[in-house]
Amino acid sequence: MICKNCGHHFSGNYCSNCGQKSNIKKIDYNYLIHELPSSVFQINRGFLFTVLKLATRPGHSVREFLDGKRKNYFKPVPFLFLTSTIYIFFNYLIANDTFMDDFIVGIKLTEISSNNSLKWFSDHKTYIVLAIIPLFSVASYLAFLKSKYNYVEHLVLNFYTTGQQMLIYLMFSFINMRDSSLTLIPLSLGMLFNIWTYAQFFSSITILKRIIRIAFTYLIFSTIVMMGLFVLVGLLK
Repeated sequence: MICKNCGHHFSGNYCSNCGQKSNIKKIDYNYLIHELPSSVFQINRGFLFTVLKLATRPGHSVREFLDGKRKNYFKPVPFLFLTSTIYIFFNYLIANDTFMDDFIVGIKLTEISSNNSLKWFSDHKTYIVLAIIPLFSVASYLAFLKSKYNYVEHLVLNFYTTGQQMLIYLMFSFINMRDSSLTLIPLSLGMLFNIWTYAQFFSSITILKRIIRIAFTYLIFSTIVMMGLFVLVGLLK
């Protein structure tokens, strides 16, 4: 048999050179019906599998991914982009603001805001979200410096964590009264999920050390963000 993907001669159900299936069918409606559930949204492997694992044992699942059990998991960067897209698109459909829009409104109410800086934040809110993850990863890497994980592995941890947080925020997108205390619920749950993930991920160290280092992570991150905001607002004035 000749592989239609790479032209290699092989026998069996999969090409021994590139791994493509031998049974390649014509793309039609049946292809879409069968392939869509069995690729991105399959239960035993892929997006939904990753969502389920992160919902039940987030820290342990990310640690297993880093240790090499990667076959069944949706990759971290596509996972973040997909969950973010779902969250933003759903808010667009229901004509509601995202929680990043609420964050920008909060900046408007502070003394460090200006018309130029507020417009910049509004126009670049997607980039702000993406920039937060590397900054938070710097904070977590410094706080857990004695752990065996490097900075890129901290990025992976926070890609998965942030992606799952987007789904938590999605569940509360129906909230229209954004000046209500109800908005604190998803933000609080997102933070608690992050703490829970870190507590599981770094389970090899004592509970007291985990608590101290998680608190230290948020302290470093807050310091970095505040310094960055003052510098950015100063440049945009």
